[in-house]
Amino acid sequence: MNAAEHYRAMVSACQEQQARLATPYGESYWDRFAHTYRFDPNRLPEMSIREVIRRMEMEDEIIEIGGGAGRVGLPLRLRGKSLRNVEPSAAMREQFRLTVWQHQIEHAEAIASPWPMSESISADLVVTADVTYFISEIEPFLRAMHEAARRRAAILTWTVPPPNVNVKLFQLAFGETQAPSPGFRELLPVLWEMGIVPDVLVVNDEPFAWPERRPTNDDEALEFVYNELSPRDEGAVAERLRPLIGELFMRDDAYFPTWRTPSRAMLITWRTD
Repeated sequence: MNAAEHYRAMVSACQEQQARLATPYGESYWDRFAHTYRFDPNRLPEMSIREVIRRMEMEDEIIEIGGGAGRVGLPLRLRGKSLRNVEPSAAMREQFRLTVWQHQIEHAEAIASPWPMSESISADLVVTADVTYFISEIEPFLRAMHEAARRRAAILTWTVPPPNVNVKLFQLAFGETQAPSPGFRELLPVLWEMGIVPDVLVVNDEPFAWPERRPTNDDEALEFVYNELSPRDEGAVAERLRPLIGELFMRDDAYFPTWRTPSRAMLITWRTD
């Protein structure tokens, strides 16, 4: 089994388990979260995004693969020439267009398509963030990314993939070990087998975090858990986890989850010219 086959097997195992116990990963899975992916494109970018900006040139044309509402792509667009966001989710594209309209950003468009696209497309910089964990056919995905990038390709990821930070909660909620999504340890060997040796940067000052409303009571804590796991049987999960709320959350004015595996931002990038 080569690296791409191993990667495919991991994605398949994860998707099978997710579909059996919870809402399956797919385009509709992300629709209900789409509004939470709208960030101010004029904010001071996160350090990992700043590392991409450091490697840009002023007139760069940019493609983002699975760019959602533009959390990553739009700050890059403000430092470059144009942005095409190749995004299959209609809900995400709508949030992207709302952000572009709200901030009056020109030369930023959303393209309704999966990746790889059926038509040829290219840009100086091709970037993707938090997408590779869900791609079973990873080699064609990366190959198309490499071929579309006239100068640089970049993958923003984490030392622990976001689907895997809830592994302890998953075990308690469902009574079985979570099938892990592939991360950088599985991604890098695929790139190496393709003849691509990227630069890898761990951004130690950027721990995994996400803006979220903290629970203030036990009922809200269970709703928080449901949003994390999207279980098919909320009643069964509640029966297992309600007695454990005191262990799962540090309680003060708000509840803070204690189960998440610590993770740091990573940038995997290579030149294509």
